[in-house]
Amino acid sequence: MSQISTMRCLLFVPGNRPERFEKASASGVDRVCIDLEDAVAVASKDQARDLTMAALADQPDGHPFGLRINAPDTDFGQADLSALADSMARPRFLIIPKFETRKQTDRVIQALGRDCPDLILLIESARGLLDLDFELDDAAPIVGIMFGGYDYSVDAGCDFAWEPLLYARSRLITVARAHGMDCIDVPWIDIKDKDGLIQETRACRALGFSAKAAIHPAQVGPIQDQFFPSENEIARAKAVIAAAEASGGEAVQLDGRLIDAPVITAARRILDLLATRQRPVGE
Repeated sequence: MSQISTMRCLLFVPGNRPERFEKASASGVDRVCIDLEDAVAVASKDQARDLTMAALADQPDGHPFGLRINAPDTDFGQADLSALADSMARPRFLIIPKFETRKQTDRVIQALGRDCPDLILLIESARGLLDLDFELDDAAPIVGIMFGGYDYSVDAGCDFAWEPLLYARSRLITVARAHGMDCIDVPWIDIKDKDGLIQETRACRALGFSAKAAIHPAQVGPIQDQFFPSENEIARAKAVIAAAEASGGEAVQLDGRLIDAPVITAARRILDLLATRQRPVGE
């Protein structure tokens, strides 16, 4: 099972703040991403890399930590890959930022060889979005796609808001699903706006995203709650499966609605989530 299929929320922490690593894990988040890229100033890159490699090398099996390196076609990215290859660090997954061409994944795979972890591609430009379908390498260990919405909005010259980014999100979902991959949405950057976070997370789930990134532990609970099926959804899914099984494969109605193959598939997907995702705290 991939690192995305069971993930509802991905919490980012700066690589130069190791005291936050375990605090992030203790938040109950599904996965933590230690960040060597945007969250770390240029002057702190080397320090962050050293601290991160040491921390990851000291983690037991089954730890929740992944890693976002700098873009692999930059000097910082090459240094990240060299340090990772030479260390005992074993991140659960690796996020490749600013993905536009499979040459970037080739660099990562060449540098890490058999130790290459699952890869998540971060789309942050119009070119990256437009060419994604052609640049994906199904033979590479790519398990998911992430939307870098803020950088994309700058590159595309549009507002960082739901409506201007709806096409990008929709295309990203379509391409990812066509390749059998799940998607992570961009973080909600207003930490104090819980209602806005919940509203956007609901919209993301409705669009087809399987997870959303976070930049603060306070965002974890609201996000993970929204990516867990509601009691009504669970009850409906169970009723659909029961009705379908009772019909012996014939078309049947439930509460006046036709139950056919797509409806049954959707119901099974909801029930599958119960087995692969933790129920939110408090339920």
